[in-house]
Amino acid sequence: MTKIKICGLKNNEDAKFASSIGVDYLGMIFVENVRRKVTLSEAESISTTIKNMIDAPELVGLFADQPIDVVKKIAKDFSLDYVQLCGHENKEYMNNLTIPFIKQIKLKEDIIFDKIFEEIEFVKSRNGMISVDTYKKGYYGGSGELINLSLAQNIIDKHDVFLAGGLNSQNITNILDTMNPWAVDISTGVETNEKKDKYKIKKFVNSVREHKN
Repeated sequence: MTKIKICGLKNNEDAKFASSIGVDYLGMIFVENVRRKVTLSEAESISTTIKNMIDAPELVGLFADQPIDVVKKIAKDFSLDYVQLCGHENKEYMNNLTIPFIKQIKLKEDIIFDKIFEEIEFVKSRNGMISVDTYKKGYYGGSGELINLSLAQNIIDKHDVFLAGGLNSQNITNILDTMNPWAVDISTGVETNEKKDKYKIKKFVNSVREHKN
């Protein structure tokens, strides 16, 4: 069954709702100067609530080119199950991380697959996971623009990854009809007026769960 990650959560209510309908991963953004950045008090509230739940989803904290000591401290303070690296973190950085992680790869039109597959193999050798997302200049992710599905297909055919970038309840069924990602990751597609929308979250989750892989 395809795993589901809801990203960019900023409050308890949305986190609890997503958890109640069986989402597998919840993402909180700790990247500076982005719209969905969670405050430390918001993160503490979400973490405490989720960790006290039975069959709770796993918590993911998103970072981009931040000092590794900061990432490790936040991961410990808020009991994160994974950290997601959305910047230009290199092999040395990942070697020194020593905590479970997801590495984001943004798919440019001029992608060189040999280099991408080499990076994926390195990440997997460190027991990391991969997220593929839309490339848009100036964005770490969450642009709402649909990922190049043909490029993503080449990776999904070979590796278990999170598929992100412009997903929503209107396009997810067709996407799942043509490819079989290990997990799907959504943020903008479950928002209305830049806030999480419970109706859209539920509709998206139902669309994924009802799909016959």
